[in-house]
Amino acid sequence: MVLGLLLAAFGFGSSAAAGDIATLEPIGFSQDGDLFAYQESGIQDGSGFPYAHIFVLDLNADRFVDPSPVRVLLKDEAASVADAMSEARAMVAMLLAERLADPRKGEVVVENLPTDLSADPKTARFVPRAILPPIDDPIELRLSTFALQGPEFCEAETRGFRLARIALVAGAATSVLHEDTGIPVSRSCPLDYGIRQVRIYEKPSGGFAGVALLTVTSRGFEGPDIRHIALPVPLD
Repeated sequence: MVLGLLLAAFGFGSSAAAGDIATLEPIGFSQDGDLFAYQESGIQDGSGFPYAHIFVLDLNADRFVDPSPVRVLLKDEAASVADAMSEARAMVAMLLAERLADPRKGEVVVENLPTDLSADPKTARFVPRAILPPIDDPIELRLSTFALQGPEFCEAETRGFRLARIALVAGAATSVLHEDTGIPVSRSCPLDYGIRQVRIYEKPSGGFAGVALLTVTSRGFEGPDIRHIALPVPLD
């Protein structure tokens, strides 16, 4: 839905829509549920160069674990996405071996594909386990966007986002999980955001680890580009 609206808004017809939608590939959670890692890759819009990014997120501190994030761009049209991913993997090999040697994928409880025009990319309501009838309280995440000054090189309006967990049960309070106060250069010039996926991992020690993977849509050289960011979703 996000992609379709942007194509229409910017006048990109189906034959001219040559923007770059990164391929999202979650690596998984650490066994204790403290870390989550994912990667994205593709061919850069305009240049034709392959790229690969790897992120390892500390879910408790809501920060990246060094040496991530790793971003590789191979300025060679003869190179492949696999080449870029191999280089990126080598840069975080020690971290993955020490902290994510046997990652747990967790469960996908929400999935909004870029091709699904019926999905609501701004709202996700789910339960953390596939048990019928459900024994867990429902959880709702709501994403909203607002105008926010972007990097100096952005010529048009850019937008930030707010992600909130909505109170659905008596006695609970709505909480803001993230609210932008600035836009990092790594996002380029963002135009919109969407909830791409929610993953939940049931920890061996009890409780759940959760992460929301969001799309970041920005205007690229030939059309809208989509990258991904991850945010912890506290569930305990």
